[in-house]
Amino acid sequence: MTAVMEILQSTSQYRADEKDYDQIWGEFQSQTNHFGLVALDEKSDVVGYGSIFIERKIRGGKMGHIEDIAVHPGFRKKGIGKLLINALYQISQEEKCYKVSLVCKEHNLFFYQKCDFVIDGISLSKFL
Repeated sequence: MTAVMEILQSTSQYRADEKDYDQIWGEFQSQTNHFGLVALDEKSDVVGYGSIFIERKIRGGKMGHIEDIAVHPGFRKKGIGKLLINALYQISQEEKCYKVSLVCKEHNLFFYQKCDFVIDGISLSKFL
């Protein structure tokens, strides 16, 4: 769990206090609409992580939200990110989602386009 939390530091400036990791992980894992995948190397070290949340929409149907795709810098450009994306997409199909979305930084846009995602609107955030 600590290894996953550390690898995710590359995705955001937000940093949880390490003393809270166990509580955060427990609360996170208790969600029933979430699937997380961990990529391991041959020594079982964490080299990647990705997750998908399944949202039930008010009009019916379900939508998947892919989040927190992160690959250890020493393992980038080896197909791990694409494997994570494809596996999360497969989960969305098994959950019978009608659509899967993700939000990314502009410098990651080409990677997600290579994974067959298309630009569909604009995402805005307001940080607290």
